[in-house]
Amino acid sequence: MKRNNSRMDTFLFGTRKQEAAKEEPKKEFNLMETAGTLMETYDQLSPYVKHVKKHAMKFLSK
Repeated sequence: MKRNNSRMDTFLFGTRKQEAAKEEPKKEFNLMETAGTLMETYDQLSPYVKHVKKHAMKFLSK
């Protein structure tokens, strides 16, 4: 009797190579898009980092 427990098999043993090839198309790496994303993230987070750094320096100087 064959058991059809594919979720448990996938959890325990991972996906099979044939199934993985079907599920995940090959993704391309775009350097310019990645650099743009990093710059946007830096622009968005830099005010918070500066604020935390200012308070940390105050705390450490005491």
